[in-house]
Amino acid sequence: MKNLTLLLLLVVIFSGCNNAEKLRLAKEQAAIKEKAANINNDFRKIRLEVDTLAAEIEKLYTKQDEILPGIDPTKYELASNGVFTKPVDDGGSAIFVSGFYPVTENIKKAVYFTEPIDTTFKRLVGKYPEIVQLYYNDKYSLNRIYPYFDVLSQYEAKMDIPAFNFYYLADEKHNPEKKSLWISEPYVDPAGRGWMVSAIAPVYYNDSLEGVPGIDVTINMITKRYVLDNPTSMTLIIDNSGAIVAAQEGTINLLSFPPLFDHKYIETIKQDTYRKELYNLALSKEAIVRQIATEILDQKKELVEAEINGEKITVIAAHIPELNWYLLEILR
Repeated sequence: MKNLTLLLLLVVIFSGCNNAEKLRLAKEQAAIKEKAANINNDFRKIRLEVDTLAAEIEKLYTKQDEILPGIDPTKYELASNGVFTKPVDDGGSAIFVSGFYPVTENIKKAVYFTEPIDTTFKRLVGKYPEIVQLYYNDKYSLNRIYPYFDVLSQYEAKMDIPAFNFYYLADEKHNPEKKSLWISEPYVDPAGRGWMVSAIAPVYYNDSLEGVPGIDVTINMITKRYVLDNPTSMTLIIDNSGAIVAAQEGTINLLSFPPLFDHKYIETIKQDTYRKELYNLALSKEAIVRQIATEILDQKKELVEAEINGEKITVIAAHIPELNWYLLEILR
């Protein structure tokens, strides 16, 4: 009889523990889903802003003759290396026309009549703390970028700007629907801001792609705002291939990855540079980490239980559809 009573008591206690654990997991899942929804909403707003930006620039092409008489061309000059630029910061954008194409008067006009977009650049930087810089690149390798910085020391002369992802991913071949989109795989910014993602949209005039405006959000900002906001949790963001976008140091260590690093600008950036296999859950040297990636990315599981280095963990996942990312939290 005593044994039966003890058994019943253990069943009740065990059942209570299970219910408590289920409740904890349910609360954590709800919190992660809410956070993912907030991230999604933040980035959706930014992408819609680049749509508006593209529409405003399209209008500038139709109003060239009205705008040009009000622009002072003397603040721009042709540097000795063939780059057309604005050497003095007047509170607006920096200008870099790389010289990949000889700088003709028509190319200079594009610099002049796009000057009014600086007003929108300033407004958006003030409105969104996530935004670190905005730009407009055109088909003749013109780069109008805000905030201002010394472009001659940062950029390579004769750079072919349309050969970079933040331009060609908006062209008709890659974007036949001619809509705004995210470059959601982190890449190194040629302008010196490190790892980032960008919202871009095409600008068409007379059925021809004239250029691509962009809004940049750095990985540092994403990490600080969405990953390091709760120092007691183990949070990371991955893209749809399993590559780590942002993570806490403890999370990186637990998953047996080397420390994440900021890009060091030893030389100018001459081509697209991405984070590759070194930081990809699906390509991890640890079989269990690859299995976690498979269950989340392929099997679409929102709760994965695993054992790493003898320690049982639970991984909660929530999708961020705007960027096709996943927000993960690891419970130990």
